[in-house]
Amino acid sequence: MIIEFSVGNYLSIKDPITLSMLASNSVKELEGEGNDLNNVFYDFGEKNKYLKSSVLYGANGSGKSNLLSAIGFFRSFILYSSNDRQGDDKIDVIPFLLSSETENSPSSFEMIFAIDDVRYRYGFEVTKENITAEWLFVLDLKTGTKESNFFTREKQNINVLGRNFKEGKGLESKTRPNALFLSTVAQLNGEQATKIQKWFKRTINIISGLEDSTTGYTIGRFQSELDFKKKIIDFIKLIDLGIEDIKIEEKVFTEFASKIAPNGKTSDKIASLLEELQKEIKGADDAKEITINAYHKKYGNDNTIIENVPMDFGLESRGTQKLFALLGPLLDTIENGKILIVDELDSRLHTKLTIELLKIFESKINKKNAQLIFASHDTNLLRGDLFRRDQIWFAEKNPIGATDLYSLVEYKINKEISVRNDASFEKDYLIGKYGAIPYFGNIEKFLNEFVNEQQEVR
Repeated sequence: MIIEFSVGNYLSIKDPITLSMLASNSVKELEGEGNDLNNVFYDFGEKNKYLKSSVLYGANGSGKSNLLSAIGFFRSFILYSSNDRQGDDKIDVIPFLLSSETENSPSSFEMIFAIDDVRYRYGFEVTKENITAEWLFVLDLKTGTKESNFFTREKQNINVLGRNFKEGKGLESKTRPNALFLSTVAQLNGEQATKIQKWFKRTINIISGLEDSTTGYTIGRFQSELDFKKKIIDFIKLIDLGIEDIKIEEKVFTEFASKIAPNGKTSDKIASLLEELQKEIKGADDAKEITINAYHKKYGNDNTIIENVPMDFGLESRGTQKLFALLGPLLDTIENGKILIVDELDSRLHTKLTIELLKIFESKINKKNAQLIFASHDTNLLRGDLFRRDQIWFAEKNPIGATDLYSLVEYKINKEISVRNDASFEKDYLIGKYGAIPYFGNIEKFLNEFVNEQQEVR
């Protein structure tokens, strides 16, 4: 699970901001007592409670996507910094550029997370040229009361605590200035470093709600797992999309080629081009053309059902296509207790459908404590029966164009009044009580001037 993530001097983020999945003890609503929703879970010995989901709101350009992008950079750099670049390669990090104070300073990233019964606090500071700092501290959640220092780093001065991180000893000099020490140790088969790296690879999934990039993943599991296929179709039937079944067919690449050259008759030029194309495609013999058909009821003159007929899935609404793509990683996250991070989850989805997807996480079906972090513009979701106050976060630009981040539970109206748990979150947000909304200039003046200019042209 993710407990906290902090980032500073990255894109629109100047001063460090922190997104916390640690539930506030002052908030008691929606904890599962006499309620179908269950938005929190506990660690060992019930010392702390954590959130199953968090939502980010804010105006366009407020920095919501940049916060999620920071998590993506953090994950990617851990996975690939040691084996995906040369010693003089630049690091693809962009600091806050609207201040002379930060444009040449390092960007900072830190995450507190737990794997099984162990809590890790890992972070680093980085410029385009090198790693300026890195650290790893570890706490056993069952027995520990104090963090153990595994290693700290100041540029190329790496200090390894041998009794805690034996696998890192002797590898300090093998770490390039533009590579993380943790990634280097993992690349050289360090057991604990590899465990952390694999956790980031297998457990955190970051996707965009504006694209259907996970369609291939959903298709793969749909084809290979009958139980998974049944879950997808059952859910789609429940939400009344008019789809009775989905079938996926594959045609091998050679069959696709035969459409270009019927009966195997080709000119020498076409044959040569096809041969070159097959060489360029890795595993061309196994390349597939995928056809997805959604089956709908067909009715006769008396409105009785005649049969189920196939329709190309490309004819379905963009929302239906997105839902199909999203269900793969969403169900995988629930089944395996993973973390799903989605920018604009609600894009192309009806509010009620988004709510049902949220309830999958915020219910007793989420037995493995999967987590969902997402950005949204759908204010219909700002409801006290869906979210606790500590689950709702706002991103807002300050006067110098830098992103600030705060949760509803810590926000003070007029800097002194806490938000009540029975407040109308959506209404109060839209009238500006919580900030983080767009403010417009005199649009009426703009429109009047535009109309006058058009009339003068005529």
